[in-house]
Amino acid sequence: MYGNEDYMLMERDPNRLVKLIVSLCFTTLLSISVAFNFDYLQFLDSIFTTAIQGSAPTPGLEHFYSVITFLASPKMDIFWVFIIAFFLWGFKYKVPALWALGTIVGGDVIGAVVKQLVRRHRPPLHLGVDNGYSFPSGHVLGFFLVAGVLWIIVLPLIERASIRVVIKVLLVIVLALVMLSRVYLNAHYPTDTVGACLVGYSWLLVAEMLYASYAPRVARYRFVVHTKI
Repeated sequence: MYGNEDYMLMERDPNRLVKLIVSLCFTTLLSISVAFNFDYLQFLDSIFTTAIQGSAPTPGLEHFYSVITFLASPKMDIFWVFIIAFFLWGFKYKVPALWALGTIVGGDVIGAVVKQLVRRHRPPLHLGVDNGYSFPSGHVLGFFLVAGVLWIIVLPLIERASIRVVIKVLLVIVLALVMLSRVYLNAHYPTDTVGACLVGYSWLLVAEMLYASYAPRVARYRFVVHTKI
């Protein structure tokens, strides 16, 4: 697996392009609907926000979701990926480590660009610390990419299938909690969190395609000598 294209963690997959086109279509449709504030979107946001927030917020649940939202904050997402990359590099997966760092940074840039294009304001009465535009949710986008890095790079390295299944279930649960926390704390509309997942998935597909195309070339550079790809 040292610089050998035949044993890459992410092989070339023609289905990725199809998945990317479908994902981009949904992402574009949702982004346009948000930008033009379509009535059906307001209706859906209202229904799901009411269901998530309930009639009266409870201090215990608010504290719980505040902890979740802190652990999935953009700064913490970068921290988690640095930890992942550190261990990948230590186990000679140097190109995957660089890919993990590039994926989270690229995703943050794309998220910021989409925010500026859509320019959706946050829900009324949101906390002062939640500044900037609302769509897509940066917290959800960041954690989605962290989970994606673990899913794509780390989990295949775990031999026991049962452990892989448990971790996958936990990642899905935590992602759902992050999405709920952003709505419960009035930082985002529900469609902001869905949009973040769509943006994150689209970018992950692009990042996988880039890895499959360029990882063997990067593996030839001296600073990643003896890397596994």
